[in-house]
Order: sequence, then structure tokens, then C-alpha cells
Amino acid sequence: MANADAMGLWTLRFSSVLAPVPVVELLEINRFWGYGLLGPAIAATWATGLWQRRRQLARLGPAEAPEAEARQGFWDPAAEAPAPDGHAERRDRAMTNLVASIKDESVEPDVRIQLIQDLVDLGGEDMALRLAPVAASSEVDVEVRLEAAEHMSRFSLGDATGALETIATDPGVDDKYRLDAASALADSAARPAAIALMQLVTDDGVSEYVRHSAANALRRVNRPAAAMALRHLANAPLVTSRLRIICAEQLADDNLEDARDALWRLVKGVEAVMDHHLGIDAAEAMHAIDPEVGVEAYSVLAVDACFHWSGRIEAAYRLGRLGVGDGFDLLSDFACAEGVDDVYGLAALDRLFQLEIESGTLEAED
Repeated sequence: MANADAMGLWTLRFSSVLAPVPVVELLEINRFWGYGLLGPAIAATWATGLWQRRRQLARLGPAEAPEAEARQGFWDPAAEAPAPDGHAERRDRAMTNLVASIKDESVEPDVRIQLIQDLVDLGGEDMALRLAPVAASSEVDVEVRLEAAEHMSRFSLGDATGALETIATDPGVDDKYRLDAASALADSAARPAAIALMQLVTDDGVSEYVRHSAANALRRVNRPAAAMALRHLANAPLVTSRLRIICAEQLADDNLEDARDALWRLVKGVEAVMDHHLGIDAAEAMHAIDPEVGVEAYSVLAVDACFHWSGRIEAAYRLGRLGVGDGFDLLSDFACAEGVDDVYGLAALDRLFQLEIESGTLEAED
């Protein structure tokens, strides 16, 4: 107790700095020095009181020490960890709220897509499976639905397949997203993917770019079905002639006869009459897949009276470059034919001279 009393007197001396101004002045303590010791005095008083309290508790012993109030820290795992049922309930409620946020149309699609990616990375399978209502809801932006379905496929292939198939076959969905869904479906379910892709190919209301892309995607899923799709596009009157030529060239890898038939329709069709460049391109594609038939196609165009003179001259020139003698003869005839405009006669003569130079005929005559 003597030590305690001594310590109390020691702190009492320091506490004089806490006295009001009159007391400080009464004790003849300079005000500047008196109030300057305020901080150290408070710290010393607090430390002394804490030390005295610990000494008293040590004398009383563990049995006589007063029970400390049970206090729980906010981040104390032992105190704050809820019961298993409570934790699961909170987690379930949080995930439900997050799914609701993902379905919220007032939030930008890009933000919701990023949210899906982050949550699946953190929540794993549990979070991914809760995205099923998002992927199936027609009221949610289709790009968000696609993102949700693709993440679901990592854990629940059946649910993801159903969601992707719904998107791919929905006429109300934009063509591009239908193609994305069908292409994603091809990685997990070949038959539904083939059906969805073929629907895109045969739908005249779908852009030809998407139709052609769908036909190419079919090649990964079902090669014979892809050949059917390419044949359909190569003969479709509503598809541009340029794309029809491309589809015919691709079709030749699987069915040469069908490819030739599609190109013949272009060579002999009204499209070539209206655009002689198109007829030449079709004949060139024919020669690429079947050289012998290609020569025949050039010959047909060169002698076709309905074909434009520029196209006939070009076809004859192509024949000459391929080493066919008829090309030289035809160009000679065109150059001096009666009833031909001078511009075309001169063009035929120019091509003839070009052929003779390329073949070395003029040098041989010299």
C-alpha cells in the first residue's frame, strides 16, 4: 500500500497541470510550462492507474478476480461465427440478391456480365447453378443470358444446354446472338447444335453473313449437314451471287458434282447476263475445282450472244491464256466482226496482242 500511496502522490503532483488558470497562477507556475505538460501528465496518470489495477488483481489471485464482461469483437471468429444454419441462410440470401441484380435491366449489360464472371469465380458451382433463371428468362438481355449459360456449362451441362438451345432457336433473338448460342451449343450437344444451325442457314430472314457462318460452324458438328447447308446457300436466289460462288467452292470439298451444278446455274443464269464480271468469276471458280469443266464454262460465255461483249472478250482471253487455241480465234473474230462497236473491237484486238506477247507468238514470227 505504501508503494500505491507513493505512486498516488506522484501522480497528484502531475495533476496540478489540470487545475484551472487561477490555481496555476496561484502556485506561481508559468502558464506556458504548466499547460505544456498537459499531454504528458494525462499519459502518465493513465499508465499509472492501469499499473495499479493490474497489481491489485495480481494480489487478489485468479479465484477472487472479478469476472470480465463478456464482450465480442466484430471480427472475432469464435464470437462472431454464426451457427451453420445461420451462415447458410445469410449466404443464400446474399446470392439471391446478387442474382436479382444480374436480372436488373436498369444495370448496364456489360456490368452484369462482369458481375457474373466475378461471382462465378468466387462462388463456384453454387453460384453458377443459381444463374439458371437468368439464362432462361426472355426478359433479360440476351448477352447476359449467354454469359450465364456459358458459365453454367462448367458445372451443369444439362441446364446450360437447354438455355443455349432456347436462345439459338428463338426467332425473336438477334441473328448474331442466335449464332453465338448455337456455336456454344456445338461444344456440348452436337445434335441440338446442328438443328439450330440448320435453322439459321435456311431462314431467309437471317442475314446472309450469319447464314454462311452457321454453315461453316456446322462443319465442326456434322460434315454431311454442312454440305447440305452450303449447297442450299449456293443455289439460294436471295443470296448474293458472290456468296453463292464462295459456298460452291467450299461445297466442292465434300461434293464436287453439287458444286459444279451450282456454278453452272450462275454461268448460264440471268445473273451472269446482268453482270458479266460475275459470270467470269463463276467460270474461274469452276476451273479451280475442275479445270476441264472450267474451260468449257469459259467457252460457253465467249460464244453466248446474250453475254456482254466485255465478258465475251474476257472469256476468250482466259481461254487463250489456258492454251486453248479457240481463244485466239475468237478474239480475232471479235476484232473484225460486223455490228460490233468500235470500242469493243479495239478491246478485242488489244487482248489479242496481249495474248500473242504473253505466249511469245509475235517473237516467233519476227
